[in-house]
Amino acid sequence: MLQHANLLCTAWDGERLVGLARSVTDFEYCCYLSDLAVDEKYQKQGIGKELIRQTKSKLGDKTKVILLSAPKAEAYYSKIGFDVHRSAWVLPANKQLR
Repeated sequence: MLQHANLLCTAWDGERLVGLARSVTDFEYCCYLSDLAVDEKYQKQGIGKELIRQTKSKLGDKTKVILLSAPKAEAYYSKIGFDVHRSAWVLPANKQLR
């Protein structure tokens, strides 16, 4: 998982990894933030927002950040400034194209 990201930002507490933002990007047009994870013990401390800020700091000025939210985290992203995009589509791994 970590080896195949082309942009990885991490948060540490000493030697313990407590958060990560894993993305795939062209660094110009878009950045797909595929995983944002913060250890439950460290949530609600701004670590997720800081990981997103760190991700954005590595991108070009016009690069948009795109992500798909886990159902439990949907309210979080709008709360911190993300816009809902109604034209996202998902093709599950076990479903074939018609």
